[in-house]
Amino acid sequence: MKSSKVCYVTVNDSRLLASGAINIAGLNIPMSSFNFAEFKSLQRKTLVSCSVMEEGPLYGSAIGSRKISEQEMRLNISEAGPVEIEFAKEKFLVSAGDLSCGTYLLSVEVYLEVPLKAQGGVPEHIKPILHYSEVLRVIFRIGRTDNTVMQRAAKRHPIYETYGELGFFIADLKRMNEYVVSRLGEGNINLKDAFCETEIANELFDRGLLILVWGVTPWTYCFYDLDSSGYIMKAPSLSRPQFTGVYKFISEIENPSLVPGDFLETWPDCLDLDFPRISLPGNVDSVQVDIHATGFYIPGVGIGPNLTVVTAYRNDDFVVGQPLLTADLESVESKLCFRNPLGR
Repeated sequence: MKSSKVCYVTVNDSRLLASGAINIAGLNIPMSSFNFAEFKSLQRKTLVSCSVMEEGPLYGSAIGSRKISEQEMRLNISEAGPVEIEFAKEKFLVSAGDLSCGTYLLSVEVYLEVPLKAQGGVPEHIKPILHYSEVLRVIFRIGRTDNTVMQRAAKRHPIYETYGELGFFIADLKRMNEYVVSRLGEGNINLKDAFCETEIANELFDRGLLILVWGVTPWTYCFYDLDSSGYIMKAPSLSRPQFTGVYKFISEIENPSLVPGDFLETWPDCLDLDFPRISLPGNVDSVQVDIHATGFYIPGVGIGPNLTVVTAYRNDDFVVGQPLLTADLESVESKLCFRNPLGR
């Protein structure tokens, strides 16, 4: 079985996962076999992924995550069967099909993800509540021992960040600034106000130089840049995301910067800063951005705190010119990115 799909499970309490198990075609492996460090006894929101014979890009932990542990196990499968995660007396299917007989290598990685803004240090009054934004990331990968694709493939890393009401924008900052200077002149400018008072935002949209997502609920967002819509199942995504925007974005810009929208108010200061770059390959001049309002599962209850995922990829199936300028998470019902025993 080979798959481009990655199966995800969320849980609001890492302690539940750490006391559970993973069942691989009948082989029951306690989670105590893996190193969760202090988070086997301290609560953290947890995102678990599992892939079997994965094809295509491999997505690892978010940029700047703290690595807790990495382990490998050799498995001898004598009877075909699925892969399941067990915790809190519930089972979750995390394979797209049955694992066939043979010898496999199980790779397990555990990370602590913290928003980029917090990685450079936070004010003292924020430190006591910083843990609310932290996410324990657990990655299971299963591959044949004679298949080196999993070991050789370069990992891609999502971007975990906190955004305010001004959201974020995606651009080649140098190209964008050249156009801004040609229209508004050099010097410091509040582009947020200029977008509201002039036509420059529409001009940047029309020229394919800007992807702008604002009017968002202040929260943490996990951003996945995808090579195409075919890789949407590699992210913890929904089949019907609650928010979608489609933009003209010229294909020549393949590695733009992802920048918090707050920097629009102090343009062009952001040109001197180092922001994460994303990958948008392809020969079409349109990009689709989806916001998936998912959540962390609370066993026996349902959906707890939001896990908000953003996906972006080039797509020529939609009409451009539909920017996403409002995304109120409180106005929509969050959905789980997996099926759970309660059917929620």
